Amino acid sequence: MDVSIVGASGGCGREIVTQIVQQRLLENREILQLVGSNPRSSRPHLLHGFRADLQDAYAEIIPELNVTDDPEKIIGDVVVVAGGQTFSTAPSEIGAASRDVLARANVAVFERFARSLARTRGECPPVVIIVTNPVELGVAVFAEHLPRTHVIGMGAYSDSARFRWEIASDLGIRRQRVRGYVLGEHGNGMVPIWSSVRVQGMTDREWRLVEPTLRRGLRTEDYPAALLAHQRRLIEMIASDPKNGALKALHSIRDLPPDLRVPLKPFAIHYTDAKTQTATAAATVELVKAVLEGRRVEVSAQYMHQGENGLHGPCGGRVLLAGTVLQVMPDRDEMTDAERTLVERAAQAVQEKINQWRNNDR
Repeated sequence: MDVSIVGASGGCGREIVTQIVQQRLLENREILQLVGSNPRSSRPHLLHGFRADLQDAYAEIIPELNVTDDPEKIIGDVVVVAGGQTFSTAPSEIGAASRDVLARANVAVFERFARSLARTRGECPPVVIIVTNPVELGVAVFAEHLPRTHVIGMGAYSDSARFRWEIASDLGIRRQRVRGYVLGEHGNGMVPIWSSVRVQGMTDREWRLVEPTLRRGLRTEDYPAALLAHQRRLIEMIASDPKNGALKALHSIRDLPPDLRVPLKPFAIHYTDAKTQTATAAATVELVKAVLEGRRVEVSAQYMHQGENGLHGPCGGRVLLAGTVLQVMPDRDEMTDAERTLVERAAQAVQEKINQWRNNDR
């Protein structure tokens, strides 16, 4: 199978490409395609230089590398969309950062590549993994042109990986021992599903004793307001001290509950100028690997719901993958009432935002 990375010259795209090569996801005869996402780029030769550098570094294990900036020439069985605009890392611009800004900038990227794939690959559509934000908008656009079972968003997948890590960190164990999901929006509408958490080697009774300590008294129904309040505090901290504010913010997050650290830690990391491209790439490559192998695996991801679990539109949910999405996993009876309410509210809010973004675009 072949893999195409749209936006391979960007920070996250380059990291995804490098990790795919390092982990030997592709055989020598398979193709890893580096795709430019900006037709007006002032650096048209960057991808050719990147290819040459990769070949020098990984000559013994490198798959065949292909470079193009033409959406019509995308050949991947799996297409990772990581191109487009992201937020500035300048603390002075923190107040201007919004998903509305990203939506206006990136909807053209989504439309351009979705339409091209529908024209050229409509009879044999690839699996498309959306990394670019707003990830829900990307899922909505691509699902208009390709089968929805072939389109998934990385947001809930990477949020869930962070959720498991934060819990594991507090318990002093490896992340692999923790199961748990984050659903809803990849943003302020995310919903950590504490009822889904299971820890290998820990009985249900032991977990029930430990969970309240980890959660530090923060109830599910209070989570959205707490997240917003802490985010505002971090914004003020970073904006008031451009030199050291981001580092102070990062340190202040350590004492928060695991579910609040999930969105707030990447937020602070971004303004240290480090961004989160390594962690995002690692989660993306993990998902690419699962798709390439075609194994049945349950994941949380942004998916274009059509009434499953009472959800409509592109919202983070649990899906069963085996190359493509086989089914949405039923979760109405597994979540608490508070969790279900927040997920349904997030799905509705996401759909309203997308309607607004698309109407503005048209």
